[in-house]
Amino acid sequence: MTRNPPTLDLDIAVLGSGASGTHGLLQILALLTERKSSADDMIRIAVIDRDQQFHSGIPYGHRSGRSSLLISALESFLPDRERSEFIGWLEERREEMLDWARDGRAPDSPLAWAMERDWILRHENEVRDGRWDELYLPRRLYGQYLSELVERTVEAARGVVEVDFLHADVNEVIRDGHGGATLRERSSDGEVQFEVHAHSVLLAIGSPPVRSLTVHDAPVEAPVDAPRAPGAPINARPATAHSSLAAVDSLLDVGLVADIHTPEIEHVIARIRARLKSLPVEKRTILLIGGNADALEFLLASHRLRQDTGARLVILSSRGRPHYWHHDLPDEQASTPVLDSLFAAAEAGTPLRARDLHAAVRAELTSALNRGNVNSTIAALITAVGSSLRYMDDFELFSMATDHGVAISDLLRRAGGDSLDFLTDGIADGTITCIPGRFREARIHDDLLFATVDQLPGSASTPSDGVPHDDPSNLPAHGYAVIVNGTGFERVTDTRSPLLRQLLGTGTVHASASRTGLALDEKFQAAPGIFVLGPLIAGHHHGASAYWHIESVARIIQLAGAVAQSLVTETISRRSMRQRLLTP
Repeated sequence: MTRNPPTLDLDIAVLGSGASGTHGLLQILALLTERKSSADDMIRIAVIDRDQQFHSGIPYGHRSGRSSLLISALESFLPDRERSEFIGWLEERREEMLDWARDGRAPDSPLAWAMERDWILRHENEVRDGRWDELYLPRRLYGQYLSELVERTVEAARGVVEVDFLHADVNEVIRDGHGGATLRERSSDGEVQFEVHAHSVLLAIGSPPVRSLTVHDAPVEAPVDAPRAPGAPINARPATAHSSLAAVDSLLDVGLVADIHTPEIEHVIARIRARLKSLPVEKRTILLIGGNADALEFLLASHRLRQDTGARLVILSSRGRPHYWHHDLPDEQASTPVLDSLFAAAEAGTPLRARDLHAAVRAELTSALNRGNVNSTIAALITAVGSSLRYMDDFELFSMATDHGVAISDLLRRAGGDSLDFLTDGIADGTITCIPGRFREARIHDDLLFATVDQLPGSASTPSDGVPHDDPSNLPAHGYAVIVNGTGFERVTDTRSPLLRQLLGTGTVHASASRTGLALDEKFQAAPGIFVLGPLIAGHHHGASAYWHIESVARIIQLAGAVAQSLVTETISRRSMRQRLLTP
């Protein structure tokens, strides 16, 4: 791994080394190896990432803690072939896990870095029996697996492909007019600190940063692009790679967690622990804003912290405890009569409209909340929505990609595993409370943060799940030791990501109609020579496909082959054209 690129002119630059960039690279290497080019026809690839750890991104590497788990059971995390190979890798480490559980001695291997012994103790029977499919595995295990898989694949491609792994925070991509682009990291004073040229670029940078929280009177903020006017509120925005650790820690010291993964969740938990212990027990209250995957990850990562400090956790989301934060009920069975009727009409020839599908999903979910079969119904609805696209014309597919698909995904979120166990236990013993409402802003006064929350129409203090909620009207007078941002990602058009702002601002790329991704052509190009894989595909549709949410690894793997095929075909075509032009 190096900072200064040994090759200034590349055939392919893979920008981003998370799940998207890694699976894109694996598919590119597979395709190029199949071509069996000669040594004289060596393809030069560079994978560029700002983080020191490749092949993991935020979810599967050091920025997630050892306690962090997959957001779904392994059964639905990977497609069949990839899951079978991953399970084989896990099987090779099973005895090491069981030895650790038995004698308590941490193994002298990467396993001790990837997971906690507590997880093995909780799931020892499943590990012993090889029931991997039903487990919510430690995330870092998958990051380790990917790293080893890339190492083997790169070695197998030796002689055909030359791959470099480079560290840089690329914030500028300039097209050269011939299908290629120059990638640069430019400092705040304009100095170019890194530069390579690539004939094709795979843009696989993941999701935009998380949304910001408005907090008045904070002593410091993560660096911003423009100066703040005197007296203007400070936004506790997610730190970027340009943010100093001191700036991040200054926010953490007053109890503001703008992004649980900056610099990494274990550092965040350690700083929260120090702050809580500096306060009297009666002031040790944490406000967690949001109900997404980050919120569940924090709930899990903070479990031991809350036990050790006696801290109470208040969770704020639109309707209190989200409907998907519940375990399956015994003998729960799905029932979807509204959707069944809609599909029957579609089979008979009635065009299926995206808004009707959205309405049917909402009606089924409302009914399931009343019947108590939410999780089984959500599982059935997810399958049905995926198969619904074959009944839609081009306009309705566009509507799914840009509008209704996003709204349906919000309704059909899933959650499970250990985090829900800790949530249920905490609600039962009174250490966790859910409140309905929407965060507006917070102020710092003395040593606490005071939040203002708007109550949403239809939210109630005692919802249908029977769990009592605090009255949000009391919150402005309620001080918190810590406020944690779990609100989800910015829209592409609102993002403060320097690279996305540069690409959009120069007109090199354009936002998709949903504003959650980039506008793409049928080859997954945002511009000639710039291919996209991962969450930034959101809002795209072509043929009989529509993409409104590309966060899951299974979905990324399914798309990686098509994107890599387009990229490799274009790259080889341009390379051949250049060689013909250079041949006398």
